[in-house]
Amino acid sequence: MTQRLYDSLAIPDSCHLGKRVFKKLFDENAELTAGDRKALADDVDTITWQYTLKPSTIQIPVFEDAEREYHEVAVLEAGLKGRAKAARLAEVIHRAIPYPVVLVLSDRVGLPTSDGTTAQAAQHAMLSLATKRLSRAEKSAIVADEFFNTDWLNLSAPTPVQAQFLASLSVRGLPHTNFLDFYAAMIDRVLALQASRLSGRFRVVAAGEEREARRRRLSECRSIELQIGALRAAFKAETHFNRQVELNTKIKALQKRLEGEVAGL
Repeated sequence: MTQRLYDSLAIPDSCHLGKRVFKKLFDENAELTAGDRKALADDVDTITWQYTLKPSTIQIPVFEDAEREYHEVAVLEAGLKGRAKAARLAEVIHRAIPYPVVLVLSDRVGLPTSDGTTAQAAQHAMLSLATKRLSRAEKSAIVADEFFNTDWLNLSAPTPVQAQFLASLSVRGLPHTNFLDFYAAMIDRVLALQASRLSGRFRVVAAGEEREARRRRLSECRSIELQIGALRAAFKAETHFNRQVELNTKIKALQKRLEGEVAGL
């Protein structure tokens, strides 16, 4: 089912690799906790290096400055046996690879797995990206500094907003000035999808100040939602009427703040 996502990306055949990646690579190239190792072993079925985008396979120049080196972009797919640790596993994979990765996390629950088990066909995928920079502490080391994930996309029956997102991913429609601009444009589309959860519309913003404003607003929206959730939990547990009124007033004030932030998305 992930083929629909790759069809949307429309990556040239010259970039195709289709190479299996062994999980031990990530154990050797990332600092993993015991929990990470267990999740990698138990929750990941297969990892495949699907495409490599570099100047020899696609006409996009490299980017280098004092902070970042974007020489190529890798497209990997991790087939998962469960979704619970998807976000953490995405971080593990991003941190193990020294250049920007377009990571497809596919819901492999029910598909034939490497140990021979089987169930229903997977219909969902999550897209994950991460910005990377040169380490300030270790010379020549590359670190991932910010992560951007979509929700799980229904590839067999996408919502109208998800369909717009998928249609926006074609590499032909992304900037080819250099790999930093190319990758940043993909992040813009993930941010647009994140914003659509609150605004109800899919809108890719221009680079520069508008992009940074959207990031700040999304961060503030997540913070407000967490505060509202905590207050609602406290309201349910509260038995004193006056305290319930106080909590409800705070919830309404936060909801109004949230509406204001959403209006700017």
